[in-house]
Amino acid sequence: MEKINIKKQLDRFASKSLPLWEEFPDLELYMDQLVSLGNRYLNGLLETKITASMVNSYVKKGLMSRPQKKKYNAQHLAELLVISLLKSVYSLDTVKSYNAELLHEFSPKESYNGFANLFNETLKSIANSQLPPTPNTRSLNTLTKYLIINAVIYKLLGENLLDYSLTQTKKL
Repeated sequence: MEKINIKKQLDRFASKSLPLWEEFPDLELYMDQLVSLGNRYLNGLLETKITASMVNSYVKKGLMSRPQKKKYNAQHLAELLVISLLKSVYSLDTVKSYNAELLHEFSPKESYNGFANLFNETLKSIANSQLPPTPNTRSLNTLTKYLIINAVIYKLLGENLLDYSLTQTKKL
């Protein structure tokens, strides 16, 4: 069986990170600029490029706030980055619940920076770790199964915690 050097794969993530709010442009953006920046910031983290029709759909579905006179700002960019990352794992309904519940717990800036900092720390932690603790036969097949199983488990755990958080909020 082919052995895989997991360190090589993890090193690809070591240089990736989400920008913090303060790194966003301090000016209003048109749709094409918003899409271009979103794709640049998420380069190497997503398989699918962001498009203007995606942004329009997110606004229409209430995942993103509406632009003012067709211009977007830092909050829109932050929303777009988070939505784009989360939708690769969760349904848009779950992403909408997440945005409503967790990303607006504080100001948009604090909420986004909290998300970005945790995302960046986790990326670096994974890149610097000795993942994964799989059986001695570290074949590509075994490693793939391990990562897929972990993805499913963490997805389920995330959904359950979000559901719990939503029920606790409703009780207040």
